[in-house]
Amino acid sequence: MTGAPGWDGTGRTVRDEHARAIKLTRLLGAGGQGEVWAAGDRLAVKLVTARTPRAAERLRRRLRVVRRLDLDGIAVSRPIAMLAEPAVGYTMELLDDMVALRSLAAAPARQDLGEWYAATGGLRRRLRLLARAADALGTLHARGIVYGDPSPANILVSASVENAQMMLIDVDNLVVESVVPDASLVTPGYAAPELVTARMGVSSLSDAYSLAVMVFETLALVHPFLGDEVEEGEPELLDQAFSGELPWIDDPDDDSNRSSYGVNRQAVLTTGLRGLAERTFGAGRLDPVQRPTVAEWRTKLHAAADLTMSCPQCPHTYLAGAQNCPWCGAKAPDPLIALVHLATPGETALASAGEGLAVPRGRWLCVTARTARLAAGSDRPVAWLLWEPGARLVTRNADAEPLWLTPAGGGTPVVVEPGRELAVPAYADVPAWDLHFGHESQLHRVLRFRIVKGRQRP
Repeated sequence: MTGAPGWDGTGRTVRDEHARAIKLTRLLGAGGQGEVWAAGDRLAVKLVTARTPRAAERLRRRLRVVRRLDLDGIAVSRPIAMLAEPAVGYTMELLDDMVALRSLAAAPARQDLGEWYAATGGLRRRLRLLARAADALGTLHARGIVYGDPSPANILVSASVENAQMMLIDVDNLVVESVVPDASLVTPGYAAPELVTARMGVSSLSDAYSLAVMVFETLALVHPFLGDEVEEGEPELLDQAFSGELPWIDDPDDDSNRSSYGVNRQAVLTTGLRGLAERTFGAGRLDPVQRPTVAEWRTKLHAAADLTMSCPQCPHTYLAGAQNCPWCGAKAPDPLIALVHLATPGETALASAGEGLAVPRGRWLCVTARTARLAAGSDRPVAWLLWEPGARLVTRNADAEPLWLTPAGGGTPVVVEPGRELAVPAYADVPAWDLHFGHESQLHRVLRFRIVKGRQRP
């Protein structure tokens, strides 16, 4: 990009609409629509490609519209200032030390795959980051906004494996009405087939397709359409794969595009996630209406992250219910599972919500409002759980309202007041306990605790 309009003689500085000079320090991502650069403390710059003056003006008008959209509370990097003409682009806020999501989908050459997978956060962190990306996309959709071109280059995540923050960048993609994009401005391999072939415009379901590709690739470390023959064949096969003309690599009825690469799917994808992948890349490949929505992906991703356990012998996390750690082979301990149910006033039976939490031994687990109050996207703590080595379950109330613990077989509820703790036995041979996030007179959610035997995934 050296010598492009708006750059100084070194090709490393731009100016914004307020005439402030901004030094570009590190390339974060590049694609058909331009480049994104880190630019100092918590700042980034998007340089948008415009082939003609008319196209440049259209982009500036679009960016002005984006600046007026309601993006409050969404993990997106909002435009701060426009770049001075003749450059096209904007500055935006950037969290400290972030890298592109694509850094979690491809192991460096000559590095042990298992070691790298764990060193970059393992399965639990990948699931949580992807779930939060689905949170952001789902909230945009709920406000009538389509992202337009989700890809692992424009989703940034925490560089530190100790954190699981993410942020959508490239908000110049945002649209409030369906448009058929220029095929050169969508990201090959992640854009839905109807966008690649210009048959349809962008939609919430084209966003969902892109998210599905990223989920599969980030967890399984293989692209859902890059089978062995495509990887090793003529370029035309790659075009066919991205246009939806080939079956996906795990198609149950067609093995013509199988891949011998990637991680065992059952080790990193729950049954629910595998089902969503089949609906997206099978019937939904060419028929967007058949695809699961971003909201469905969000639910299953959070549910999968909640059901991960830490291996006692290696640094990996894996899905609860496995007989052995899929990475090192160590025998998996029996997990304490908190299954989510729904309590209805006047009814004694609880209805399953199809969700659950794996409670770690010896480490506090946060129960968020997303689980306890069905507040989508909320990580606000409602309770903390600790399964002590002495086989006690400790519940700490982090909410402003009381919680109730009761034996699952019936009995007098015990109140856990805000800020207080309560410990109950948690042996395999004692009755399960229920943690109620509401009074019996209210419709509310309940966690039912039990130690899972028989290695059956909950």
